[in-house]
Amino acid sequence: MGLEAPDPDLLAASSGGVVVTPSGMVLDGTKDDIQAPPAASETDDPDGDGVVNEIPTSIVDYMEFYLLNYFKPALYEQTSDVTKGKKLLQDIGCTQCHIPDLLINHDRRVADVDTTFAASDPGFNRFFATAAERFHEQNDRSGLPTLKRPNGESLLVRNIFTDFKRHDLGPNFHEVNFNGSVTKEFITEQLWGVGSTAPYGHDGRSINLTEVILRHSGEAQASRDAFVSLSEVNKGRVLTFLNSLVLFPPDDTSSNLNPGNPLTPGFPQFGHGSIKLGALFNDPTDPE
Repeated sequence: MGLEAPDPDLLAASSGGVVVTPSGMVLDGTKDDIQAPPAASETDDPDGDGVVNEIPTSIVDYMEFYLLNYFKPALYEQTSDVTKGKKLLQDIGCTQCHIPDLLINHDRRVADVDTTFAASDPGFNRFFATAAERFHEQNDRSGLPTLKRPNGESLLVRNIFTDFKRHDLGPNFHEVNFNGSVTKEFITEQLWGVGSTAPYGHDGRSINLTEVILRHSGEAQASRDAFVSLSEVNKGRVLTFLNSLVLFPPDDTSSNLNPGNPLTPGFPQFGHGSIKLGALFNDPTDPE
């Protein structure tokens, strides 16, 4: 973003310290090679524009908290073809890299939201979200509302479909850099939400799911060829499954926090329900 934020946590960790960030991330300079941030202190000006400390560290913390707790993608209608397509994706070897579920040993979020297809929902997209607390309250005796601390429990992240590792998928995915060098390895793209995120590939050069699958070679050549050898019906099932992994609009999705009410005057423009996690944390009677 071009904004320099002095980060005392990264600075301490880069010097060999052990730091726990406000969101609970452990930066262990005794185990990891952590580089000092460009703006290591409030007096540094690495871009030479005469302005130091261009954005408070607290704002970066808020951004991390927002991204950390944002809603994971949804599952659209789970038909028999969707189920068969998921099995075929595994059979042809795609899930060797696009691993369906990954275990997090220490979940730093304060809430979790599962969003699934709901045929009877009267809203815009027939989705219903279920929000659940993943925090405990701590009274700091300040007289203000209690602190909400993440439970830090383990969590199985379902339907993410990635291994977070770098792979060489052949020349169709290679990228020429400005200095003429060629980058050949890229992190496995997560597939959750893939039904809503065309165009595809790290560079957006594939117009649809079929084209991005056919574009694979290199380490994925065998899986690509196995997809090609499928019958047209089974190819369609794979694509149907992938298209069931979708994004959704939280403000227009009913939930257990706000299920909506079809009897509301002006429905569905009004009263269609939404996901607002504040209902999990805020007591209107608490002092602010």
